[in-house]
Amino acid sequence: MTISWLLLILTSHCTVANGFDSFPDDDLETRIDRVNEGELVFLAAPTERPVHHHDNRILITTSSMKDGWVTLGQCHYHLDPVAATEIVYHRQRIRKLRILSTERINKSRVEGSSVQLSGIGLNATICIQAESQALVPLEKGGYRLKNGPFMRRFLDGYYPMHVTMEVLYPAGQLLFASFRPSPGRSGRIEKSGGRIFWDGWFEGRLFTEFDFIEK
Repeated sequence: MTISWLLLILTSHCTVANGFDSFPDDDLETRIDRVNEGELVFLAAPTERPVHHHDNRILITTSSMKDGWVTLGQCHYHLDPVAATEIVYHRQRIRKLRILSTERINKSRVEGSSVQLSGIGLNATICIQAESQALVPLEKGGYRLKNGPFMRRFLDGYYPMHVTMEVLYPAGQLLFASFRPSPGRSGRIEKSGGRIFWDGWFEGRLFTEFDFIEK
């Protein structure tokens, strides 16, 4: 497939590659003039028009603390209309991959460690479920949930993207310790017993880390 547009969105070692016939934004010259070349820049407010929204729900269990496998629920909203797209996961760190639902997508199927899509309409959506080996033990004790990089890329430029993450964990066994990048500059974070929610808008390449300590 000839790829004129490359969109990469990596979460729990997930990659999305799209083949576009044209640039999705109307005012191409204006976009080129202010292109982001990869530096992570957080946006003070949401974009005026909807952009690719990568929504994640991660469940950490007692079993996850032993083997690193977490349950991943993932939805992609406002997909750009393209002829074909594939979502590719790290082969060794993904299992039990399945499609839960699609909207305005002609065909979809799981093929090994990837999800193959074709005939993507305007503002299409796909929701996926899997298990991802994303929780790693720390030498000093505790655990780290690692995700990224998230990015929306066209040629050598990076463009606005919206990511939300909900992390559920056993509050009787783990205590949430920290989040990177710093919540003060990266977006909105909510914390309650056994739940963390982060909501951010950005351009560039984003990695996230949630650290926990054992009670």
